[in-house]
Amino acid sequence: MINLARVIGIVSGKGGVGKTTVTVNLAIALSKFGKRVIAVDCNLSAPHLAYYLGAYKYTTTFNDALLDKANITSALYHHNGTMFVPASTALEDLISIDVVEIKDHVKKLNNNDVIDFILLDSAPGFGREAVAALDASDEMLYVANPVYPMIRDVMKCMDVARGFGKKDLGIVLNMVGNARHELSLKDVQSITKIPVIGEIPFDRSIVNGLSVRKPVIKYKPHSKSSVQFMRLASLLAGEKYKPSKTRVVHQILEGVKSVFPQRIKVSDLVEEF
Repeated sequence: MINLARVIGIVSGKGGVGKTTVTVNLAIALSKFGKRVIAVDCNLSAPHLAYYLGAYKYTTTFNDALLDKANITSALYHHNGTMFVPASTALEDLISIDVVEIKDHVKKLNNNDVIDFILLDSAPGFGREAVAALDASDEMLYVANPVYPMIRDVMKCMDVARGFGKKDLGIVLNMVGNARHELSLKDVQSITKIPVIGEIPFDRSIVNGLSVRKPVIKYKPHSKSSVQFMRLASLLAGEKYKPSKTRVVHQILEGVKSVFPQRIKVSDLVEEF
């Protein structure tokens, strides 16, 4: 009997909240616990997964499989410790695609008992693309920023997902800055009635890593966001996780740096004292 992978939809009601960032770094984090993971770019109209992963050498895409030009396994690549299925960035590759078939192709990827997780990086909102990815998932991981409009959008997603009989896995709050206008974890759980299972802090390392095409968990493995991605992965994988001493020291230094103005020079401090 084949042990099927957990198919988790990474979804949101709004674009720009960090679904792809969560998908990519969570996939790599899970692989660090020995889990075999496939990340699939289901945002066909605006695909970013391969770029965020730092991959650029691929010829066959998810679009080719959806257009019956290739088998989905031909679009499966390995990079940065995880497997992924990229979508095409060419506009012409969107013509004649039937997004309803996303579910059938995900099933083909899941016909293998060595895969532990399949993460679907969904299109935002409630269009046909997003709903097709939702339908292809078994469990839903909702990504939102900790502000009320984004949380309301998550609740809309929850309603749609439950209509398909999907399981709510939880919410990941992304870009958490602990500002006065932000909702707390407790507030979000009170509003949505489902658990917040991850809090990813606002971290410039994520953007800096993206500029050199490296996921933060590879670019700055000891950063505060990388630690939280590892904690989220440990929860999903059912594994214990304790940050190394190096990570703890790194976080302390990050806190010290935040006290001083940006771009401060050591020479300036020496001259001052």
